[in-house]
Amino acid sequence: TIMRPSLDDIQGSLNKAVQMLLQACQGLKDWGKPDPEDGRNKIFWKAISEHKDIQKVVIILNTIVNSTIVEINAALQSFSGYNYLWKDDKEEALNAFLEIDPTLSEFEAKLTFYEKETLKISELSADKQVGAILLKSEPLRMALKDECDNWKNLYATCLNEKAKKDMKELVEFINDMSKKLNRKVADLDDVRSAMAALSKMREAEIKVDMTIGPVEEAYAMLSRHECQVVREEAEEVDTLQYQWSKVLSQSHKVQNHLLTIQPTFRKDLVTNIEVYRETVDNFIDDYGTKGPMELGIPPAEASERLSIFQVKFDDMWHKYETYSGGEELFGLPVTDYPEIHKVKRELTLLQKLYGLYNDVIRTVNGYFDILWVEVDIEQIMGELSDFQNKCRKLPKGLKDWEAFLDLKKKIDDFSESCPLLEMMSNKSMEKRHWTRIEDLTTYTFDIENEGFQLRNIMEAPLLKYKDDIEDICVAAVKERDIEGKLKQVAADWNNQEFSFSEFKTRGEMLLKGAETAEIVSFMEDSLMILASLLSNRYNAPFKKSIQKWVANLTGSTEIIEQWLIVQNLWVYLEAVFVGGDIAKQLPQEAKRFQ
Repeated sequence: TIMRPSLDDIQGSLNKAVQMLLQACQGLKDWGKPDPEDGRNKIFWKAISEHKDIQKVVIILNTIVNSTIVEINAALQSFSGYNYLWKDDKEEALNAFLEIDPTLSEFEAKLTFYEKETLKISELSADKQVGAILLKSEPLRMALKDECDNWKNLYATCLNEKAKKDMKELVEFINDMSKKLNRKVADLDDVRSAMAALSKMREAEIKVDMTIGPVEEAYAMLSRHECQVVREEAEEVDTLQYQWSKVLSQSHKVQNHLLTIQPTFRKDLVTNIEVYRETVDNFIDDYGTKGPMELGIPPAEASERLSIFQVKFDDMWHKYETYSGGEELFGLPVTDYPEIHKVKRELTLLQKLYGLYNDVIRTVNGYFDILWVEVDIEQIMGELSDFQNKCRKLPKGLKDWEAFLDLKKKIDDFSESCPLLEMMSNKSMEKRHWTRIEDLTTYTFDIENEGFQLRNIMEAPLLKYKDDIEDICVAAVKERDIEGKLKQVAADWNNQEFSFSEFKTRGEMLLKGAETAEIVSFMEDSLMILASLLSNRYNAPFKKSIQKWVANLTGSTEIIEQWLIVQNLWVYLEAVFVGGDIAKQLPQEAKRFQ
């Protein structure tokens, strides 16, 4: 617990006040006794500050506050027992408490504990006098009580959530049972539903009785300890026992009603089973001659038949479950239909096969309608890979079926085309490359048409000329690389300039040696690049441009070299013919040099 202001602050303020009082005496003069030396009145300050009684009081005041430290700490210690309220982590404490699966009494013990702590804090003295210091603890007491309330609410909320969850499950179960028991019993399905509800109620009756009591006690406990609870929850708890009693009474009425109508339903069941047996025989005959497993029919037709017979079988199976349940219900021998179970197994396998078959056909057909400029080969390859994995996971017995072979071929054919399509969709493909593919496949590709689709690509015999088309696509990539390097060379020489230096009074007329040497070196680098391009077997579309640049740069290099030779010779001769004896001896030649 911290006191504000601290003892040191209080002592410091007191010491400062003492010094200010003493300094106030510096202005007090003794008018009756002037100083014999200068005739001025004496000042009381020295006499007062050096007075032994005054000094004694000052010494006492300088330590008077700190002398109470023992009593102050003792007063503060009375609150240290509540340090856990803010030091302990609430979530950790709650989790540790919940790990022991606490009972209602343990929850109440927690709530009671914090209520008692709040009461003990309230009974602590609000003010305590220690010497000249008055300790006011009301803000601290209020904070401690708030913390106690927070701890109490933490456990109360946890209890409330637990009780609410149990209550909601009870209400949901009671409402569900009530709904099922209120259903009018008109046929055998209704009888089975009512019997199932009654059986479920018998199984859950003990559990419900053992849950209602604790839920009611939990909400009563929260109310006793004045914990906040949603009003709707409290009202729902109050009616919980009544609702359960009501649905129990309803179950007894339904049970008695079932006993009354049992003979009639039993008679109808026997009649319906005889009709059903004949229906099963007819269905099995149709399934064998017109079903999806008939030999020689195309997969598409088999898929349509499967849909039709699946609907019929679902109705047959529902009746089978109803009549079998009725036979068990009325104590009759349960009729077995091995053919129905066999058909169920076959239809389950066929659904796997034709479900995948239809997905593949629908997906692959959808690819054909994608615009060529929007084709995402990577996504298509990923989807086809998923289909291949699903094919591998199908039961072995299905892998000889025509539908399986058909869908596998469709997946494999498209998968084989994907790497080729990926190469053809490369941005390096130009009109000349498509023209070469057209000449090769004798098929026209209108790639400049905005409506050009993947369908228009797949209609061509791509796989027949796979290797040649791959060579064309590889050439396109290489040619794009050559074109990029050639453009870079052209761009490099678009902004090159010669630098000139001044020569005496003649102005800028001489090529700068260092800068010109850099240009010559740069030319040599460019010529090396062009030489590699010229030797590349994919340079055909750019060969003339490459040769032109080689000729231009080679000629320019030679010209610059001759230029520098002439420039150096001229500089040497200029010194000879301009001024000096030689110019006088050869005036005619000197004039020509000028």
